[in-house]
Amino acid sequence: MRCTVPTAVAVILLAGPVLAEAPRVVTDTAPVHSLVARVMQGVGTPNLLLAPGGSPHDASLRPSDAQRLSEAELIIWTGPDFLPWLEDSLTALAPEAQRLALLETDGWTRLPLREDPAFETEGHDDRGEAEEKAEHGSHDAFGATDPHAWLDPEVAAAWSEAIAETLAAADPENAELYRDNAKAAIAADAEMTARIAERLAPFADRPYLVAHDAYQYFEARFGLPAAGALALSDASAPGPARIAALRDMVEAGGITCVLTDPETAPDLVALLRENSDAATAATDPDALRLEPGPDLYPALMEGLAAAYEDCLG
Repeated sequence: MRCTVPTAVAVILLAGPVLAEAPRVVTDTAPVHSLVARVMQGVGTPNLLLAPGGSPHDASLRPSDAQRLSEAELIIWTGPDFLPWLEDSLTALAPEAQRLALLETDGWTRLPLREDPAFETEGHDDRGEAEEKAEHGSHDAFGATDPHAWLDPEVAAAWSEAIAETLAAADPENAELYRDNAKAAIAADAEMTARIAERLAPFADRPYLVAHDAYQYFEARFGLPAAGALALSDASAPGPARIAALRDMVEAGGITCVLTDPETAPDLVALLRENSDAATAATDPDALRLEPGPDLYPALMEGLAAAYEDCLG
């Protein structure tokens, strides 16, 4: 008997394991989307809520975003400490969806927000101070914790485990694959972290400024404390006093470089570097210029490392 093409395809499908349909997952930002996409490989693809290119600090939902939220079964997001404007939309548009706020998970060390333009870099234990700041509160817009925690690969590892366990509970038939994917991603990131640490070790004593205070977790992981930031963690525009304080630091001649990013006005960075020999390099801590997907996270970290090398070297 001759087997038709559709029948042959059906036989092949029946012969192999049939994976259960993945839950409908929505993520908020490109870095979180990448972490989730890596864990979901082979099962499904998460939806990315915030379109690439726009700052998450002042984004707004489009009609298509509202539709995706209303259809979501699981929402994995950074959390209200990073996107306070999104929380009400999640409640209104996806009241039945399960949520995982990664900033509220366990297994990683929180760092406190920094509010002074010139950071303390000697005799100052940011990690040890985090719990005290979290208890007493700080910073009207965000709360006590610096939310840019994905820039530490060890935090990304803890988040990947939380993502895998949440997906496993929501989709038990694919639980083993989620956990295996998370383990593979964590192992790859550990190798990447070792490479970056080796590359950046020669620059540990070179003072620099950042345009947007988004790098604290990267700084802490790789021993590269910044001397100060133009914009706070929420990317709000700096006032004249902040600009003047940082210009004084640059004019004193001790600043090696100023890192820029897509969320800070280039003319402000140019103002800081005026009449100085400070170098500059472009970074993208929120992954606004990268292609979304499972490869985004390692590309983000490698890109940051390259920018630090170019600027500090």
